[in-house]
Amino acid sequence: MTQTNLPRWILAALCSFVAVLCGWAATVLPWHAWTTFAIITTAVGATHAVTALLAWIGSAARARAWRVQSLVSLTYLGYLTWNLVTSASTIAALYGGLGRGVAVALGLVWCIAAFVTIPLAAWGLALTGGLPGRRRVVSGAIVALCGLGAGALHAQARAASVAVGEEVVDRARIEASIAAAIPAATRRGASPTGPRSLMTTAAARCAKPPAEVPVSIIVTWLHTVEGETTVEHDCLQAESLAPAQAALKARLEGNAAAGPIAVDVVTATDPLEHVAPVVDGLLLRAGLDGVCQGNHCLVPWQLLALDAFNVSKPIPVIPELRFGFDPRQLRRAMGLEPTPDVEGLVRIETASFVADAQGRLHALHRLREAGPPLDAANLRAGKVAAERYILAAQGDDGRFEYRLDPFIGKVSFAGFSLARQAGTTLVVCELAEDRARAREVATAALEMLVSTQRRHDDLAMLFYPAEKAVKMIGLGDTALATIALLSCRDLVGDRFDADIDRMTRFLLAMQRADGGFFPRFDLGAGAPEPGPDPLYAVGQAVFALSLLEATVAETAPGAVEFVDHATVRAAVELAMTYTATDYWSNFGADFFFMEENWHCLAARASLGHHRHDGYEQFCLDYVRYKARLIFDERDGVAPEFVGGYGVGNVLLPHNTGSAGFGEAMSAALAIASARGLSLPEYEDGLRRALTFLLHQQWDEVNTFATSGPHPVAGGFSEHMGSPHIRIDYVQHAMAAMGHGGRVLGLLE
Repeated sequence: MTQTNLPRWILAALCSFVAVLCGWAATVLPWHAWTTFAIITTAVGATHAVTALLAWIGSAARARAWRVQSLVSLTYLGYLTWNLVTSASTIAALYGGLGRGVAVALGLVWCIAAFVTIPLAAWGLALTGGLPGRRRVVSGAIVALCGLGAGALHAQARAASVAVGEEVVDRARIEASIAAAIPAATRRGASPTGPRSLMTTAAARCAKPPAEVPVSIIVTWLHTVEGETTVEHDCLQAESLAPAQAALKARLEGNAAAGPIAVDVVTATDPLEHVAPVVDGLLLRAGLDGVCQGNHCLVPWQLLALDAFNVSKPIPVIPELRFGFDPRQLRRAMGLEPTPDVEGLVRIETASFVADAQGRLHALHRLREAGPPLDAANLRAGKVAAERYILAAQGDDGRFEYRLDPFIGKVSFAGFSLARQAGTTLVVCELAEDRARAREVATAALEMLVSTQRRHDDLAMLFYPAEKAVKMIGLGDTALATIALLSCRDLVGDRFDADIDRMTRFLLAMQRADGGFFPRFDLGAGAPEPGPDPLYAVGQAVFALSLLEATVAETAPGAVEFVDHATVRAAVELAMTYTATDYWSNFGADFFFMEENWHCLAARASLGHHRHDGYEQFCLDYVRYKARLIFDERDGVAPEFVGGYGVGNVLLPHNTGSAGFGEAMSAALAIASARGLSLPEYEDGLRRALTFLLHQQWDEVNTFATSGPHPVAGGFSEHMGSPHIRIDYVQHAMAAMGHGGRVLGLLE
């Protein structure tokens, strides 16, 4: 084919598409500006843009431009392949397996890159001079494969830590040595008068870098002088374990006040090297690794206190996706120049322990002790601890605090929402054992909720903040608040009946003719605004109306001015039928569901008064899908991840996902029991999830460096690499433990 016969319009279109795609990838994907990836990807996009321009104008020079572009594209694919292979190898070495989600993600990245480079490049080379000789191609392929293999082996070797001394490989020996050094010191110490938290983000200063010394012990304790208590943080080093133990005992003897003592023994080190921008942020494992630069060291619990593992946002368009560390933050904490590169940082693995005020030593892994077995006593203790946390976390205005940073004791109401307020109130009314205190808390919480009412005729809907002008009000806040009001009625009495009546009339007004629900209400027009079914809110509306149906049926005629029973029952039946037949009837239902937990809770709440076969089956289908996302022993994840909700070893499983599964599965098992079904595999999944949650809960041991306006024990963070406790994390976990314990026969 001559140059004048080269394709023009299709070439211009294809090259323009690739140029735009490269421009988007270069500007959006990297979380740093001017990264190597961004520069190279921009260059590839520029070569495609030049070819596209020459093709659009019909220039014969497009042949040479296309050939250059083809060679650049294939080189770029090689660059991506090298980085993906080395990245995968590094992560595999660090995390014991790539993880299903990350494996899929990396494979998709390579497939996309190959799809937009190989066909167009091969076509261009074929039409502009042909490929090099077969022998040269084969030789090049062999060299490339050998290079990739060498890169993978090198990455694995670089990610493998090196033990600093033979003695510190034996964890049992380390624990015995530390235990022998601790008890006498704590018993002789004076009681502290100030805070008992060991919180400090100051780096320990060792005499030498830990990689150069067989035994390095970093210890944190309370020291009292003339009634004033301070936190001491020191690094002790020796050539063997025995003199290190003696140094630790001497350092604490007479100096340690009664209170916790945290000890980290460095067992292995690994100098960090650049791999790839996103992967670099994963070179430290949350809760397992500390970091040093020279003789300045931060131990694993300090990195958690700094929230160091949720810094990077690798995809800016998805701000919720946060993981990885930033070298600049770590260096600032160590008092060093905050440079952005990982070179110079050394990952340290430690054997971690904390001694309580009585001198008992507890071995920690990711800041947690070995998980307690799932039995009636442990499950009830976990649920009661979560209850105590929630009951203590209410402000003077009735709102539950939104967020607590347990390491600095800072409470924040920023992010407060009516949905979280209502969900937490619901759990208090359903499951709290301290009924007198629960009544006080629930009453104040409900008063806060109904204070945000907006009225239209005999309808009431909630919107926060109450003083803000608003035109559109969504369905969800009012639906969930109505569930709370109806569920708490037995506890707080009939004081909110007028509010319930107005809010349930609003829910009925929001129902479409087909049984679904409008997403928003237009206050100006005085009518619902058409739109798709709102996520979460549909199930919440069904739940609320079903509770109303039961309440009306149990209430003496004329005692309460609620909507009549026949009207409510017809609305519930229509909504259940819609959900069972039309709500999630698309192609995707064969593969996945969205978050539909509320439908399961609604179906369980309806068992005594409104059975609907299709609606109950919808819940059973949903949890069958959901069970696939809960790790079990066959998934090849770390043991502490079993029962978690996630995608692999790399990204930590989220506690709320596991708790939400526990809530939905508890309801599904109750439904299955009512249908005469036995689902032992579902019960096993629920047990795994509850075991995981018990292991993730903050307790009296792992709160050695925390503080707050109320006890931290009983709370839940987002995951084991995040310090912040949110009220909805605790609420969902308490609901899963309470309802899960009941359906498994572990709790009354």
